[in-house]
Order: sequence, then structure tokens, then C-alpha cells
Amino acid sequence: MSMQSSISHYSDQIKQAVVDKQLLQIAGNQSKVPLYEDAQLLSIADHTGIVSYDPAELVVTVKAGTKLSDLSAALAENNQMLGFEPPEYGDSTIGGTYACALTGPSRPFRGGLRDFVLGTQLIDGQGREMRFGGKMLKNVAGYDVSRMLCGSKGSLALVTELSLKVLPLLEEQTYSIPMPEGEAILLMNKMQGTSLPLTGCAYFEGKFYYRVAGEHPTQDNRVEVTACSNDVWKTLNPFQPKLAEGEKLWRLDVESTNPAIENTIAVGMGGTRRWVASKNKPNHPYVTLWQSRFAPRNNDKPCVQRIKAGLKDVFDPHHIFKDL
Repeated sequence: MSMQSSISHYSDQIKQAVVDKQLLQIAGNQSKVPLYEDAQLLSIADHTGIVSYDPAELVVTVKAGTKLSDLSAALAENNQMLGFEPPEYGDSTIGGTYACALTGPSRPFRGGLRDFVLGTQLIDGQGREMRFGGKMLKNVAGYDVSRMLCGSKGSLALVTELSLKVLPLLEEQTYSIPMPEGEAILLMNKMQGTSLPLTGCAYFEGKFYYRVAGEHPTQDNRVEVTACSNDVWKTLNPFQPKLAEGEKLWRLDVESTNPAIENTIAVGMGGTRRWVASKNKPNHPYVTLWQSRFAPRNNDKPCVQRIKAGLKDVFDPHHIFKDL
């Protein structure tokens, strides 16, 4: 099926929205962001399937509406995986994950989602179909639009297809050590400076957790170190704790060495992410109110706001894609 015939109806809907001055909200299976009444739904949910997959080259090209679970299962058949370890909110799609730039606990060690993006197919706010990047690890230099749009939350263009670098499926073992939060933060920073092949560091419910890939020195012969299951990483990714009445969940992005913060209930991403449960907003420059669904921060500095406004005018000059 050609690109024109498979996605032209999306172009038609966008062009009609320009004529009608109708606001559009792009969504997949709506697992992360609710639908807003002031916008018409532009659904990518039915645009599914793997376009091409070359296990030998570690590259897969997939339609944006494809479920993470289906993509991961196809990769696992070839002993491969998505290296950015995306969170599963329930029928989450690869397009929505890309739009929100969501990455798992391996981010400090393997990189974020945009580090795995090779190319995109998209439709801009004028209904024009475009391709950026490619389907191989080595691409011609130029504006890296495919990575730039990662995290734009559907506010600039409709991404219909993604080419991604994948990784060999790793055997991983998680260990835990009971200790106070402050000591855990110090230890996880110290361990990240060693040769141990770490793929995750976190603190949760009184224990420091760390995950190691492949062959590594024996760990559980040390005092208080216990080998455990890898389930804790799914608990923390996505993190959806039960809160006391009146409490709100806040996500703080900090330096990994930042000391313990009051009311923290979990530490993730090797110390760079702190989850705080409190009624009031913590006094910190990078705070996101995190409800049951994905919640954008929207507290960009003026210089970043100007850059985003400029990109909006280029990709969506009629401003028909809803900003989230």
C-alpha cells in the first residue's frame, strides 16, 4: 500500500480542519491524555502494523498506532527489545509514547527515546505528507526533525510512522538493599561511576534497587544484598501509587546528587526523578503535577517558549493542532 493511499485520509481531515478553523487533538488509544471538548479527535489508533523489520540491522519501522505490546512481542521473537523501556499505560501506542517522549528506568544508562529514533513520516498542519531521517543507523546530516518532534505531544504534526533502533534482548537481574533514602541516593550515584553494567537504579519503600545486565560480579554474597524479581521496575514505570485523601502526586526532575526531598515516596531514573506525595506543590523549578494520566509540565522558560512558538508557526501555521 502506498504512502498516499494509506494516510491520505488524515491529510484530508487536516486540510478540512484548516478550512473550518477546527481545532484537532491527535490521539491513539487515549491511555495517557484525556480528550478535550474544544477539539475534534484525529485518531491514529487504526493505523497499525510493522512496515519493515530487519533484525540483523537492529532497525524496525512501525505505524504510529501500533500497540507497544504488539511491537515488543514481535521484537522478542527475534530476541530484541525497545531499548528505551517505555511505560505501558494500557494499550499504549508507539506514536503516543513518542509524542510524550516517555522513557523507562534505563534512561540514564541507555539514553532517552529520541536517542533511538532514526526517522519519521508525518503530516504537517497544512496536510502535507513528509519524511525525515531514514531507516538505517547512519543517515545524512541535516536538521534532525525526527528527534526534535519527540515530546511535542501532537502539537506540531501528526506522526504516522517511526523508524527505531532496537537492541538485543538482555538478561537482567535486580538486587535490593534496605537503607534510608539519603544513603540510597549517595550509593546509586557512586555505583553509576563503576564498571558494573547497570540498567536501573531506584529507591522505593525503604529499599535501594539496582538492576544489572548480562554477566556481572556476584552481588548477593554481600551483606544485606538480596536478589529479587524485576517487577519493581514495572511498579515504578509507570508509577501509579495509591495516595492518601487530599494528596497529589508530583514528579520532580533533579540532579542525581540532589539530597532527599521531603515527602518523597520513590526515587527513579538513577536519582534524577523524585516522586513526591503532598497536598501542596513542592518548591522546585521542575515540577509536574502527575495525575492518573500523563500531565505535561507547561512551565518552560521564555527562551524555550519562543523556540516552540517558532516551530509551531512552521509546522502548524494555522494552529489547528491542540497544544497539550
